[in-house]
Amino acid sequence: MKTLGCIRAKMGNTPYYMAKMPAGELIDCVGIAKEMPEWEDMTVDEKMQREVDMRRIVDEIVPYICNDPDRFFGSLIVDIYSGMEEVEFEPISSVVKNIPRAYALSMNDMGYITLPGSERLIALDGQHRLLSLKIAIRGKMGVPAGTKPSPALDKLEPHPELGNEEISVIFVEHTDTRKIRKIFNKINKYAKQTSRSDNIITSDDDPFAVIARRLISAGEALAPIKGIEVVNSKNNTLSTRSKNLTTLSALYTVCETLLKGIGFKKIMLLPDTESLEEAYEYVSSFWKCLLQNVEVFREYIRLTGRNMTIQLLRESNLLLKPVTQMALAHVAAMAKAKGIEWNTVTEKLNAIDWSYKNDMWFNILVIGSANKRMITGRDSVRYAGMVISYIVMGDVMTDDEKSDVSNIIKNARNDDAAEMPVIIH
Repeated sequence: MKTLGCIRAKMGNTPYYMAKMPAGELIDCVGIAKEMPEWEDMTVDEKMQREVDMRRIVDEIVPYICNDPDRFFGSLIVDIYSGMEEVEFEPISSVVKNIPRAYALSMNDMGYITLPGSERLIALDGQHRLLSLKIAIRGKMGVPAGTKPSPALDKLEPHPELGNEEISVIFVEHTDTRKIRKIFNKINKYAKQTSRSDNIITSDDDPFAVIARRLISAGEALAPIKGIEVVNSKNNTLSTRSKNLTTLSALYTVCETLLKGIGFKKIMLLPDTESLEEAYEYVSSFWKCLLQNVEVFREYIRLTGRNMTIQLLRESNLLLKPVTQMALAHVAAMAKAKGIEWNTVTEKLNAIDWSYKNDMWFNILVIGSANKRMITGRDSVRYAGMVISYIVMGDVMTDDEKSDVSNIIKNARNDDAAEMPVIIH
């Protein structure tokens, strides 16, 4: 039996109770829908939850709970699936007499809810947070049965002290499954996700976001030029008329590509000041070398400094596309791995034909020359980076790397006899 202080409320036809619980008690008494014995026999219409994403739980949410001292969750909504008839709410006004008139009305909805222990509680909204708490507290012993084994799961360590964390909980009665499914649907349907750019702008514990924001601040490599923003921080794509060089989203991806090779991760806590500064200088030098050594970027700076249009420049050169810039980050990462100065690599970029009409880029960077649509996607960007890497430093690539490039080109041309590009020396 548990008695919790709570507030009783009602919205529409749904009464609910707001309370708090220690995380250790919460994971003991609240389950997820998939753990119900009747789950497998339920029809699609009867199920009121979606499948859990264990990768997201293990890779993102659990590390956040365990490592971030500023961790915080919104309320979990818990469905009292059965046993509501034995659940009791007792307002303070029923046990405390002579309450001052100013407080009397409020005290009718403030009190205690008693859970006798025979009820069934299911996480209606927040099952990923609930499972994450369970795994954070119990380690790999908290992983649900039947989960596919992985090295990441084996590394999970218990943090029992997290059982004392106070979690906000909203209890609702399961009157019928249709209504509960509707509540779940509307909660998720109307909860607008923040945009990728908004996440980059507001995140203070993501090293890639922190570095990306610093790059566009005054005095840094991608700072505004005479009041004109070099980096578009609102949109993930650029129109041909845009005066921006790149996007904040692309800038973040460049940071991620460059820094993952030296152990940086999105979900890590910020490293020490010295390590973060070294990482920043590495990313900053990537952009500085491009802006100083590549002719089209120098022309961009010249035109922007005079507040002149760059539309013709963008329409004629693929380097003015964020996708190509993200591909160059893969080139820079390979150069670093092979001990080659990025400064020397960027100078070779001037010898490459970056026009949309160059057949080399068809089905690698560009879908077709007619509409000039860029090919996006993480793998596509990496493939483009491999091809560019071969052009500027193919003579130091391994046989396996050259074979990968060959396959990329053959697939792009749909021709097993497609020739490799010429290496620039």
